Amino acid sequence: MTKNIKIVLLLLFALGAGTALYFTPHLTLHNIKKAVDKKDAVALSDYVDYPALRENLKASINAKMAGELMREKDDNPFKALGAALAAVFLDKMIDAFITPESLSMMMKGQKPQIEKTKGEKEAKSPSEEPDIETSTSYETLNRFVVKIKEKRSSDPPVEFVFKRDGIFSWKLSAVRLPW
Repeated sequence: MTKNIKIVLLLLFALGAGTALYFTPHLTLHNIKKAVDKKDAVALSDYVDYPALRENLKASINAKMAGELMREKDDNPFKALGAALAAVFLDKMIDAFITPESLSMMMKGQKPQIEKTKGEKEAKSPSEEPDIETSTSYETLNRFVVKIKEKRSSDPPVEFVFKRDGIFSWKLSAVRLPW
């Protein structure tokens, strides 16, 4: 092989590898969507880093509660006691809330519920499914964000943060809630 052919082949390989690396989070999202549509909790769980996700939500909610407590400065000791008790129950609540089923509901733009009542419907009919607006972007080379919100809503979107797990795979590691 001549030197020029080797350079061209090397450039083509680099271009192909770069393109593959760029589109890997999109492939992950496609696989997650298939798992959500099939209601396959095991397949969905392959794309979620549950310990990191739970810790992220605990920190986010604790920070929100602390901010609310600091903003409402009064001398009521029961507010501080209530915040301390809420922090104790936070771990159990988040562990119950972060499940493949609740994640798939959030990814469809629905609000997940921790418990269902006996008379409640199992799933919404297709006509009741909300119209959602989705946008994706890289924040860094190893962080990819998916923003989901209802089309006609003025609320800020829920942001799903994916982090690179190895070279070609991605895992959901954080959820940024719209406070």
